[in-house]
Formats: sequence, C-alpha cells, structure tokens
Amino acid sequence: MHGVKVHFTRRRFIFYLLGTVALALGIAMAVRADIGVAPASTIAHALSKLTPLTIGRSTSLYYVLCMLLQIIIAHRITLKIILQLPVAYLFGLLIDFFYELLSFPLPGILYRGLLLLASLVISSLGIRIMVGANILLAPSDGVAQAIGTAFGWPMSKAKLVFDIAITAFTAILTLIAVGDVFFVVSVGTVIFAIGSGPLIGFFTKVFPFFDKK
Repeated sequence: MHGVKVHFTRRRFIFYLLGTVALALGIAMAVRADIGVAPASTIAHALSKLTPLTIGRSTSLYYVLCMLLQIIIAHRITLKIILQLPVAYLFGLLIDFFYELLSFPLPGILYRGLLLLASLVISSLGIRIMVGANILLAPSDGVAQAIGTAFGWPMSKAKLVFDIAITAFTAILTLIAVGDVFFVVSVGTVIFAIGSGPLIGFFTKVFPFFDKK
C-alpha cells in the first residue's frame, strides 16, 4: 500500500507541474495577444506595463500580495500559504520564458484573437489539472478560497466576487495612472470571465482521471 501511495503522490505532483506550465503558457499567450487578459492577471499585466517589471515578475509580486491577503483574511499563517511562495517564483519564471518564446509579431486582430482563444483553452486546462492534482491552489485562487471560508460562500461565488473586485481595482488604477480604464481591461477580459468556467467544467468531465483517488 505504501508503494501505491507514493505512486499517486508522484502522479499528482507531475500533474500539478503540467498544470502550472499550461497556465503559465496561457497567460503569456494572452499578454502577447494584447486584447485583454483573465481577470486574475489584470493587475500583473498593468504593473508590467506601468513599471520596468516583466510580466513574470509582476505576476510573482501579485502572488505574494495574494499570500498576504490570505494571511489577513484568515488571521493566521499556514504551511499551505507559505508553500505558495515557491509556486509564485516558479510561475513568474515560466511566464517570462513563454513570453520571450512567443516574441513574434502578430499581423492582425484575427491572429491576436485566435491567440487569445488558444490561451483561454490552455489556461482553463491548466487550472483543471492543478485543481485535480489537489496539492496547492494558485495564490489568487487561495484568496478566493479564503474569502469563501470567511463568508461561508461556495468557491464559485467567492472567485466571481474576487475577480470582479480585481478587475475593477485594475481599471481604477490604470484610470488614475494613464487616464485609460481599458489600458489592460479589454474584450479579452470579458471572454475569459465568460469562457473559463464552462471550459474548466468541460475539462473536468473529459479528464476525470486527473482527480485525486
């Protein structure tokens, strides 16, 4: 039995890494498309455009802020939160790697739209695999989970509220900084908000073996 337990632990860890890579690739693709990113990525995208920070480093910084939010909401520091720190660092490196890898000119809005749709599919698959691995949530999802626990909300409602709050905050931030509400919040953000949930649900049905047994 012990050997089986180790086998499944390794499998979940491998799945988690695969999900992390897929999500990082999806985020990099959305940023390259430059017609809006997922709500959870809006702050990091804005920071990368307003400061010298790369999109990867901005995402790592945003994830650290999410960890602090979790501590504030939960009123305690847990191992689950601390372990999100290396995830934040690795995630930032992966995003920058894929962002540089995708540094080719996009000839028009059609190709950018196709790149955005591809990023939506890949990101949703990555999230589905990470959730199925049942190891750690991304720090932004950790905040949503903490909010849900604090208010007694289901994860879906807590994530929706958090995504709306993050998007609104980013819009206000860019309005103050550059006078443009739609500096990073655009049509792609709406597409992600509408499409990611159904796609994650679809991948959950198609790939049930990703879940912890």
